[in-house]
Amino acid sequence: MSAKRFLIAAFLSASAFAGADVHIDESIPYRDKEEIDNRIVSECLEVGSIMSESLRESAAKSGVTVVRDGLKQDTYADIAITSAMSAGNAFVGHAKGLAVSVTLYIDGKQVKKTTLSRNSMGGMFGGFKGSCSVLNRTAKVLGTDLAKWIIQEQKTAQAK
Repeated sequence: MSAKRFLIAAFLSASAFAGADVHIDESIPYRDKEEIDNRIVSECLEVGSIMSESLRESAAKSGVTVVRDGLKQDTYADIAITSAMSAGNAFVGHAKGLAVSVTLYIDGKQVKKTTLSRNSMGGMFGGFKGSCSVLNRTAKVLGTDLAKWIIQEQKTAQAK
């Protein structure tokens, strides 16, 4: 087998094993805005898009393409923020948290469903950060968690 044919065969094999593109919303929505503190919804406007972009970036590092187009077709993850908490402040300490529900669909069929959450007290120099800044950082980490979960479940489904 020539080197060129070998490389083509290796590429095609790797492509077949790699999961299909995963579609998600451009910005992860709140499941029900009425259940979320109005101050979070009206002031922390980037939480959903930060989470979505973090998910895309984290998945890309593992070779999985996440498309932020909101299409509910083929392989997609239906994700919604179910809870957001923002207590405390820079002076007394932050207590922030986000929870999401996620359902993974492959070929339009539900494969797996779960909930994930993250909490933060502001981290290093938290006293110098605003509430939305802490929630945005929490959303970024939760996006990474979502990517890991989606990748694992996609691999598990492919192995079946």
